[in-house]
Amino acid sequence: MKSVYEGFAPLTTVASLAASGTHECGLINCRGLKAVTITARATYNASATVAVTANVYYSPDGKNYDTVAFDSKELTVSAGNTIQASKRILTPDTGWLKIILSNGDTSYAATNLRAWASVIYQFQTEKQTEAST
Repeated sequence: MKSVYEGFAPLTTVASLAASGTHECGLINCRGLKAVTITARATYNASATVAVTANVYYSPDGKNYDTVAFDSKELTVSAGNTIQASKRILTPDTGWLKIILSNGDTSYAATNLRAWASVIYQFQTEKQTEAST
């Protein structure tokens, strides 16, 4: 029998992300992960012209992360407005995912940033593990 856990995990809240700045939000363990949806929100300066991006990086061991994003979601620029966007991420069978928010605008900070993940984990119960050996 398989056990399923569904949950909502707040990853970060950031008051301000400087122009060209980045902020590491949190880690997600991929073991038993069936699905994950990443959601991010940011408020743009009235003169902003470049988007904030939620980048997802993969590591097989939780220590050595890819230098190129495994996946990403851009928050469409809307100067002076708050934008929220979500993306379901294809998940590896093992390892870790790290979420980093990146402000692509070189002149203006983004404010009121939030990021969270909706996760579904699926685990085998002990009896099922014993039966399969």
